[in-house]
Amino acid sequence: MPRPFSVTLLALAVFCLAGFNLLGAVSGFQRYAFLRSLPLGVPPAYLIVSDGVWAAVFVVMGIGLWRLKHWGRVGTLAAFNLYVAQGWLDRLIFNPSDFARVTIPWALGTSVISLALVWGILLRRAARRSFSA
Repeated sequence: MPRPFSVTLLALAVFCLAGFNLLGAVSGFQRYAFLRSLPLGVPPAYLIVSDGVWAAVFVVMGIGLWRLKHWGRVGTLAAFNLYVAQGWLDRLIFNPSDFARVTIPWALGTSVISLALVWGILLRRAARRSFSA
């Protein structure tokens, strides 16, 4: 069965998300000494490792989506939820700044819309039928 266009777009978006996180990890590694000099709420290693792990997860999930594997569909649903949850935990626990509080409505809207898109695409009947075990 051919890959639905929406799944193709989602797979490409997941690959872009992997690239974004990889760039964050590489940039953090290259600027580690500078990051250590900043008054961050978390150690720079947390940021680098977190971005590296998410880059790897999203590459694997993108491959699963691209190849229409059932594990790719289920894994993407779980991974994206965890990614958004970690973003909110980082925002609320490690970054309680005035800027973070002011941007909560925008971040909440973005989170809800992105979760709705991912879930909407992967739970559509046509998409569910196209994924193999």
